[in-house]
Amino acid sequence: MKMITFILWSLFIVLCPLNTRADELPRLSSDCLEDMKIRDVEYNKSIMKEIITELGLDIDNQNYIEVSDKALDAAHLIYGGKEMDENYRSLHEQFIVASRGKPTLYIKPKEAYLLYKQPDNTNVAVHLKLADFKWDVVGKKKKEGNPVHYKLLKCEKEYLKKKREYFNQ
Repeated sequence: MKMITFILWSLFIVLCPLNTRADELPRLSSDCLEDMKIRDVEYNKSIMKEIITELGLDIDNQNYIEVSDKALDAAHLIYGGKEMDENYRSLHEQFIVASRGKPTLYIKPKEAYLLYKQPDNTNVAVHLKLADFKWDVVGKKKKEGNPVHYKLLKCEKEYLKKKREYFNQ
């Protein structure tokens, strides 16, 4: 008898969820996600352009290769992914900063610049040189920059509104 009671209570608890919702959780459409990716790329490009201009750097796409943190990680894996790779580690540690947008590395043989905008809109350029298979910081420029505004898309605003309504039911 106790076993039957236990089974019935177990079924009741499993089959009758305490917090049921008739509505489905709002989701972003695939078009909106794609638009967000495009907006983020454009946002980061405008930040980099502003940093290069404000700091008076001689960086162009003909002499320097633009490298993101993901591209650096991919290159590290392609070339063996060694744990004790000083060349990779000395570059990778430069990406660990608080920033608006994504820090970006501009690199050419034996020389590189890591550019980023701090949360207080200060533009930063870290000048790196390759010496003995390790990238060393040889200079750092900082200058107060202009804010670059991050605009929410209409579909994002609608999603956030629906999500707020969903959780306030």
